[in-house]
Amino acid sequence: MNSKPLPTLQELAGQNLLRNEALAIIALESLPKLLLPQLFKQAYDGNHVKVLRTLVSSWPFPRLPLGALKKRTPYLEAQLQVVLEEIDKLLIREVHPREFKLQVLDLRSVGQHYLDVWPGSMDDWLPKTTQVDPCCSKIVMTYPLKVAVDLHLKGRGQSRLFSYLVQWAERRKGLLQLYCNELQVWAPSHQNYRRLSQMVNLEYVKTLGLHSSCSPAFLLNLAPHLGRMTNLRKLALSNIREENFISPEKRRRIVTRFTLQILKLESLQKLHLEAVCFLEGHMDQLLGSVKTSLDDLAVTHCNLSVSEWSHLPEFPCVSQLRQLNLGNVRLAGLSPEPLRVLLVKAGPTLVALDLEDCHLEDSQLYAILPALSRCSHLTKFSFYGNQISMPAMKDLLYHTTSLIYLRLELYPVPQDSYDYHGIPHLQRMQQHCDELMKLLKTIREPGRVFFGTDRCDQCCNRYIYGKTIMCNCRRPY
Repeated sequence: MNSKPLPTLQELAGQNLLRNEALAIIALESLPKLLLPQLFKQAYDGNHVKVLRTLVSSWPFPRLPLGALKKRTPYLEAQLQVVLEEIDKLLIREVHPREFKLQVLDLRSVGQHYLDVWPGSMDDWLPKTTQVDPCCSKIVMTYPLKVAVDLHLKGRGQSRLFSYLVQWAERRKGLLQLYCNELQVWAPSHQNYRRLSQMVNLEYVKTLGLHSSCSPAFLLNLAPHLGRMTNLRKLALSNIREENFISPEKRRRIVTRFTLQILKLESLQKLHLEAVCFLEGHMDQLLGSVKTSLDDLAVTHCNLSVSEWSHLPEFPCVSQLRQLNLGNVRLAGLSPEPLRVLLVKAGPTLVALDLEDCHLEDSQLYAILPALSRCSHLTKFSFYGNQISMPAMKDLLYHTTSLIYLRLELYPVPQDSYDYHGIPHLQRMQQHCDELMKLLKTIREPGRVFFGTDRCDQCCNRYIYGKTIMCNCRRPY
């Protein structure tokens, strides 16, 4: 059965009109403005170049969400080039068509919709430079034209879009300005840094991701540019490691220069640290440099020292967390007290807690249960991959009585369900999970609840009771 929705009357009319491009171009003069966004989409999808050029040259709206269309067709390069060329022609004209009102060319592909042609909340991060024509009290084109884009820079190469935009901005200096909302970087070259700093308004970057670098010295090159991102909301570091030995003194110098710039980030709300082994041993320095109250902290796939773990709840930035993720931070052997204090601090605001694959044991669970039960706004709790017995699991469920907003609960299969070799015994697991589910239903109305095994040592898969198939690595009973 074909589930594709039937075209609307407006779409059918657009298809019919575009069958004759010459007629369509003439008809554009009399078409109501509100029909133009849909016609633009159809001309873009169908690669109707002449109609596309005409639409761009007299675009009557303050915003063109081109990024919503970029990935829709195989004609990406040609169509994008057509639109950018037409806008470039308009930039160098001394006199523009009266209908042309473009202020923002939005090239972001995420969170966009091709019919969103008016400025709104998605543009509130851009500077306001709206001008009004005193003769007609209507919005008119302003200079420089704002070009909004998300950039992904990988290695020494540069994306074709980034190269084109930088060259365009250099060629039309004063007529257009680049604004980057999200910047994701994989070990960039010095040239990328230089061009970024010269041609992009870094103070408007909201999300910055730094990934997969085996030469942490690049943090030194980034540091002065990071300090300019004064409106940064989210900073994510992942897989930052050292391929060659770096002396403790050099490591300390790199971390210090980097964290000094974090002190300038007065709008930071989210901090994600994943597999940042280069920063291990310096987590105190990093978190201590965050002067804002974070609402989202993720420290995952990291090894924390006793000192780092003990100091974690002491930082002001963790006192009002809404999301806390400590996934794959091995806590076995560490004191549960820092986690207890952290839950007490963040309890009134916390809505999502991820303690997956932390290898917590019964004694540690019992230490945090009273604090966990007071996280009254919790909606998601992920607890897979912890070594908890059946009696302790029952106590955990009893302590969730007051957590009435829980909608997603991910619990470990009790350790009593495994044999001496760590292989799940299917019959025992079924008995235990059914008993726990029945208990939970007597306590409160549960949301989505799942029970999962430890990850397989060979394939790393996790069996979810009643939902997935046991991997072939583990012998069935």
